[in-house]
Amino acid sequence: GFVMVTTTKKTSLLDPFRHSTITTLSQKTKTKGRGDIIKRWNHYENMENGRRISEDEEKIASRKRRSILHRAASSIMMTSIGATTISTSASATEESFAAATTTTTYFQQFPTLFDPLYGSSSRKTILKSVDTNIWALEQNLSLGPLETPIRCVVIKLKDGTLWVHAPLAPTIEFFELVESLADDGKGVSHVVIPTYALEHKIFAKDALKRWNKAQLWISPNQFNFPFRNVPNEYVWGRSNVDGVLSSSDTTTEAAQPSWIDEIAYETLLAGTFQIGTTKNQRFCETTFYHKSTNTLIVTDALAKIQSKPPTLSTDDKLLLISKKSTSDPMPPKTMEALQIGWEKNALLISYFFPEHEELDPEKQGVVTWTPGWHDNFLNLSTRKLFVPPVVRTLLY
Repeated sequence: GFVMVTTTKKTSLLDPFRHSTITTLSQKTKTKGRGDIIKRWNHYENMENGRRISEDEEKIASRKRRSILHRAASSIMMTSIGATTISTSASATEESFAAATTTTTYFQQFPTLFDPLYGSSSRKTILKSVDTNIWALEQNLSLGPLETPIRCVVIKLKDGTLWVHAPLAPTIEFFELVESLADDGKGVSHVVIPTYALEHKIFAKDALKRWNKAQLWISPNQFNFPFRNVPNEYVWGRSNVDGVLSSSDTTTEAAQPSWIDEIAYETLLAGTFQIGTTKNQRFCETTFYHKSTNTLIVTDALAKIQSKPPTLSTDDKLLLISKKSTSDPMPPKTMEALQIGWEKNALLISYFFPEHEELDPEKQGVVTWTPGWHDNFLNLSTRKLFVPPVVRTLLY
């Protein structure tokens, strides 16, 4: 998941979602075979040949896509069950881990599809200034050889305290970088969870343990999987949340946070999906607008693919992905190979199974990249913002 920060003129916070139109495949690229499914993955007008995907075609592609996601969900469920069976010894494990802690190490208490799956790991954190009194902290989110930046946004409020959006992995480095942004004698006053996506909320419990006086504000429709009705104490580390964000900061349906005079918000309600045996789980994502800097803060509903490899990219992983064929030897480290690796990585993250990544018909079990993938990357990376294809297909 990406957390994108971009300056914008405010009309409605949700306008980028309502009016976004994206062409994700090069107009010069002809789609065939498995690529047809990927083109349908986008679920919107086919700009290349001027026709819309038929209802029958979309139903077929939708069944294929959801089958992939159901298999992934099953894997997560089994991992979750396995992690739960060892929960009784988790505290002892964490104590052992604490003895070997460095500024970049952490212990992940909940199982996810991403590295490290569960347990101890390490992440580097970098801090970027976005505008006056607003910053983005960035770590790497990894799934095997694939990596994508994941971000936490921090805003210093008028009282000198901090508003923290989607805390990252709880390393000493991350905590100290955040705390360095507050005025002297001040700290974190609000922690905000903008969606139910695991990668953006699993570290809230650690953050609230560190910043135990902070208020917790969460987006609606939070849920737990594979077990339901998990106590708040287990998920958040406290028995109650301070508030569930409503449809917007202008409604009176629920108590509003004290920071709405500085940060407006709207909650995006999109489609539904099935996870495990639960049907019609509603997607919610709360977007925020920092008034003094005209900054829109979005989590997964919008993304931006940068043209060059991110700062925290791992060279060996980019080189592995850069290969034309999985049967090729590892290439030497060059700027060209790293760039190729980043471009293919971005396509894989965006589509799961991108066009031009094909099974080699002459070599069993070998995957080969065919010409055209670079044009597809340019088509994505030259867009200011776009709705991620996976999100658009599953939720919109």
